[in-house]
Amino acid sequence: MPGGVWSGLHVGVGVDPVVSGPPGNGAVELAPLRPEDLQAVMEIEQRSFSSPWSPGMFLHELRLPFSRTLVAMRVGTDQRKVLGYVCRWLVGDEIQILNLAVAPEERGRGVGKLLLDAVLAEARERGLRRVTLEVAADNAPGIRLYRSAGFSIVGRRRRYYRDGGDALVMRCGIGPEPEESG
Repeated sequence: MPGGVWSGLHVGVGVDPVVSGPPGNGAVELAPLRPEDLQAVMEIEQRSFSSPWSPGMFLHELRLPFSRTLVAMRVGTDQRKVLGYVCRWLVGDEIQILNLAVAPEERGRGVGKLLLDAVLAEARERGLRRVTLEVAADNAPGIRLYRSAGFSIVGRRRRYYRDGGDALVMRCGIGPEPEESG
């Protein structure tokens, strides 16, 4: 894989990670967002979106029992380097991805796929029915990533973003849909 980023999933490998790559210099590991990661997350957020979240929004997510934010970081070097993150809500029988971003210099190296795969693995482990998200209609790389993971476009939200851009609603079925009654 380009850039040496490991893209498989092993739960519980390494020092208290949620998901990590094989041990060694420069492995990529996923772990819950910590307040000390916020500055690096904000740098990625501001470089990734025209209407970025504020630091307060990320801190608020840390306090919500149904919210989880994971950071992908390079470990095995002198310091942790945050490469990307995903924030999701657990709502009923589904996960809603609120925010997923990768540092521009790390894009195309499998970091986004690693983050997305972790969310999908969690949905499967919990026996959930689906994962949903909104993505900017003009974000071709993001749409390709989501389609490659089994997401399909199920709707469009006109003028969803502050800049007036549309969002595509995408969904990935994990389990059987409930039967309609009535």
